[in-house]
Parts: sequence; C-alpha cells; structure tokens
Amino acid sequence: MSRALVRPAAPEDAQAILELWRLAGAFPTRTDDEESVCSLIAHDPEAVLVAEEEGEPVGTLVAAFDGWRGTLFRLAVLPTHRRRGVARALVAKGERSLRERGAIRVNLYAIRAETEALEFWSAVGYARDEWTCRFVKNLEP
Repeated sequence: MSRALVRPAAPEDAQAILELWRLAGAFPTRTDDEESVCSLIAHDPEAVLVAEEEGEPVGTLVAAFDGWRGTLFRLAVLPTHRRRGVARALVAKGERSLRERGAIRVNLYAIRAETEALEFWSAVGYARDEWTCRFVKNLEP
C-alpha cells in the first residue's frame, strides 16, 4: 500500500512535474513546458495532482473537468515507486475530485504501446472504447 500523500499541484511544482514525467518515461508532447503546466493549474487548481513521499514528488495525474466530462491524462509514477499503490491512490483521488466537481463520466488517454498501462486501467475498472478514436491537431502560436 502506498504511503503517498496526494495533493493538488501548485505553480511552483511545475518544474518537478516536468522532470518526473521525463524520469517516468512519459511520452513527450507539445505542452510539456512550465507555461502549459502553470496555465492548467491556474485554470483548474484541482486538475493536476501530485503524489509525494517524504516531501518528494513520485507520481502525477491530470484529472481535468470541462464542465461536462472528466478526463484523465498523464498518469506517471517514478519507476522506483511503481507497484506500490501510488497510481491507484492518484486515480482514486482524481475520480473523487472529478465527482465533486460534477463529472459523471470519465475519459482517459493511454498509449497503446504501453501494455502495462492498458492492463492497469482495466484493473481499476476502465473499459476500452472501441467506438471512438482520437484525433489531434497542434495549433500554431
């Protein structure tokens, strides 16, 4: 069982979050920068969750709510802290937070090549939606 404390991120956590994503092997995206992380925290202070052990970040989850549905992104746990319940603690906190903000349905994004991640999401009760596929467009600044 995890000893991690899960809390909402603050703007001063942005650099540590980015480093955690790098160390956890998260696939980099265009929004992996301090400005984007801080913008999300400013827009929705409950969206970015950080799991800490002994004051150090060991995991993250973005649990965003757009007023209609919840969406989970960026579940990342340091390799040295995996299989200890950190991811489950983050997801549980994220789901509670989304419910409290009014979400009744949650979507999530997972990388198909990450078979362990797909197995994790199935294990915590999420079903693959075979009806939809994801489209992405990067907007120019």
